[in-house]
Amino acid sequence: MSNLSFEEAINNLSDDDVKVRKEAIEALVGVTDEDAIEPLIKATTDENAQVRFKAAEILGSMGDVAVDKLIDEFTSAEGKDKRFLAFALKETEDKKVIPYFVEATGDEDFGVRKVAVRALGELQAEDELDSIAKCLEDEDWGVKLAAIQALGDLASDEAIQLIKDARKAEDDKDFKKSCNKAIKKAQKRQKAKESGEAVVKVIPMSTIKEMEKTNPQKAIKEYERYVEAKQTKDAPYKRLCVLYRKADDYDNEVRVIETAIEVFDGTKKVDYFKKRLAKLK
Repeated sequence: MSNLSFEEAINNLSDDDVKVRKEAIEALVGVTDEDAIEPLIKATTDENAQVRFKAAEILGSMGDVAVDKLIDEFTSAEGKDKRFLAFALKETEDKKVIPYFVEATGDEDFGVRKVAVRALGELQAEDELDSIAKCLEDEDWGVKLAAIQALGDLASDEAIQLIKDARKAEDDKDFKKSCNKAIKKAQKRQKAKESGEAVVKVIPMSTIKEMEKTNPQKAIKEYERYVEAKQTKDAPYKRLCVLYRKADDYDNEVRVIETAIEVFDGTKKVDYFKKRLAKLK
């Protein structure tokens, strides 16, 4: 854990020593101060990949606080400098970025195109099916695969048919495997929607638990997906209670507990949350 103050971390982002910059970027994990936005944006072009990625990840976790500034920078940036800005924008999960990603599917940089089309799928940009589909003809293999994944995220009949057509037109076995995987994902999503289940992308609990050590803000975001889907694993709810308690965020802790009580009503799991809520009131 770094002992750097906010001001020291911001100043050290421009230090000549990469070790100092790495320490500085780690010290800024979880920050929501608007004064950090511009220095972090500059850090997305750092010569060190670790610093670039972490800066983009922090900006993305800031969400609404940073999204407008990120859009401004993204639209004026060129070449490789746009790649990590694109990743940061995707991580905000704000649907206002969709038009900018649509335009970016035609960007000169393949890395930007790849993130853009992938983002359109993750953001459920159902009205932008044509923009995603055109990426199936991209000259870059990674962009084509990202388009397949995006279509799988959309999970509409039209998207599935596009994947099937792309699979039929391609001889590469690995590409066909990717298509098959995307189709299975899409069909699973369709069944979930038909049964009234919430369709939420979640990552393994073990991964999020490790994330708590390096990026607690991101971990909270990922645990919240489990709560949003009202999944019947009690661990995400418990971890969120702990993290919100550490952050002195009473309102969110109560919200998570009350959701858990609703989800686990009639089971032994509910006792933990009822006891926790009683202590808070």
